Amino acid sequence: MQSRLTDFFKEPLVQFLLLGACIYGAYALFGTPDDEESQRTVYISEAQITNLSAMWEKRWNRPPTETELVGLVRAYMREDILYREAIAMGLDNDDHIIRRRLAQKLEFLTNDLVQMQEPSDEELTAYFEENTELFRAPDRVTFAHVFFNPDSRGDATLDDAAAALERLQAAGDPNGEVVEEGDRFMLQNYFVEASELDVRRAMGSGFADSVMQLESGVWHGPVLSGFGTHLVFVSEFEPAPPPELADVRD
Repeated sequence: MQSRLTDFFKEPLVQFLLLGACIYGAYALFGTPDDEESQRTVYISEAQITNLSAMWEKRWNRPPTETELVGLVRAYMREDILYREAIAMGLDNDDHIIRRRLAQKLEFLTNDLVQMQEPSDEELTAYFEENTELFRAPDRVTFAHVFFNPDSRGDATLDDAAAALERLQAAGDPNGEVVEEGDRFMLQNYFVEASELDVRRAMGSGFADSVMQLESGVWHGPVLSGFGTHLVFVSEFEPAPPPELADVRD
């Protein structure tokens, strides 16, 4: 019996299978998938390309040319890369707008999968009162800003901004007039009834967070952004009114 067992384990096929089982077990215990490599790879399927082409044709009433389709695919891949980087940087955290969008998308996807019973008025009221922030409109701000370019001013940037701030505080409300201070700015110098998201998209998160906290009717600064240094005058801040169930019921 022992001799047969010894001969069995001497078989090359048996040894190969045992070696493979050992390698598999070691990988299962100690190995890790190459998640980082997979995150750096962007995949786009034929179905996705077909969908991009269909959306183009629906908008322009003709199929895209080969060059246009390549551009659509590149734009899709760029958007996918930016999306992954944004998630990796945690930009989706504590953002009520993104949270609302995801909640709305999930509800949309599940509507076709689950037959939901129409909620009663009492249930709607209870849900609304528990989730009022989801339905709150954004606050609005109207402001002007003066830009000081650190690339051209160097170490004198903050001193120049401080001196200009004194002059602007003495002058008061610009009333929409062009302010003869600072440097030329590549984007707009005036924002009218802009939401925090509007300001964030144009000027960056740090600048937007600061502006939404500033007192109206006074020049403030320095306020920093990714572009440089700014002086800011908030003409009006309009807090959003509390949402009403009747306005969001549908």
